[in-house]
Amino acid sequence: MGLNLKNRKVVITGASDGIGRALALAFAKEGAQVAVCARNQGRLDALSDEIKGALFFAADLGKAEGVAAFHKSVMQQLGQVDVLINNVGAILKLANFIELTDQDWEDSFQINLMSAVRLTRLCIPSLKQSTCARIINISSIAAASPQEVFPHYSAMKAGLSNFTVSLAQTLAPDQIRVNSISPGPVWSKSWEDVAREQSNGSSLEQTRKEIMEQTGKTIPLNRMGMPEDLTGLALFLASDQSAWITATNFTVDGGLTRNPF
Repeated sequence: MGLNLKNRKVVITGASDGIGRALALAFAKEGAQVAVCARNQGRLDALSDEIKGALFFAADLGKAEGVAAFHKSVMQQLGQVDVLINNVGAILKLANFIELTDQDWEDSFQINLMSAVRLTRLCIPSLKQSTCARIINISSIAAASPQEVFPHYSAMKAGLSNFTVSLAQTLAPDQIRVNSISPGPVWSKSWEDVAREQSNGSSLEQTRKEIMEQTGKTIPLNRMGMPEDLTGLALFLASDQSAWITATNFTVDGGLTRNPF
């Protein structure tokens, strides 16, 4: 039984790096028509060399006007949305509550929650016209297991997870399935930046390896996740095989949280 994703029109945010990039490559490989956005034009250009025929847009989804401009471009060039993947998000700042400012909270709110809220609202009319409509929100295990060093990020991801369940109930009569994926520690640009900071003149490759090994020791499957570890689940949730699944969060963390519910 195949996934049957050929020619489905898939919109992915935050696709220049990490999970978003891996998702764009995976859906394109399945024959989907992919439209992606990110703030970094250089990384989008690099991705365009790997995915022929996809649509690429530079946009800041942390701003309402950026979301609106991206949606307008998608509709003009893609014409339809079958699958919306709200992936864009960022910790932005590692700090405890005392160290975070109002602006830090506002920035996190805009990129980690409101970007998904705004783009979803704009895409719903098109999704209602689709015979295979799906919304997949990329949340985080931080939503249920908050850490001291990013309370703002944890709070916004918790909001995104709850938004997913509420929205699924609202859109169920329209046969639009809405689910979320909560990754654990997955190697991305953020981890790469940490490695660069910690390398301090020593081998970046060695520092990267040490971080992966140290983090992996905290995970039952004994390794950090890679962006590609999420693609299989996302492809399944976008396919007809997930027809009776909605309002559900899927944890992908190598067994780290060990939550049976």
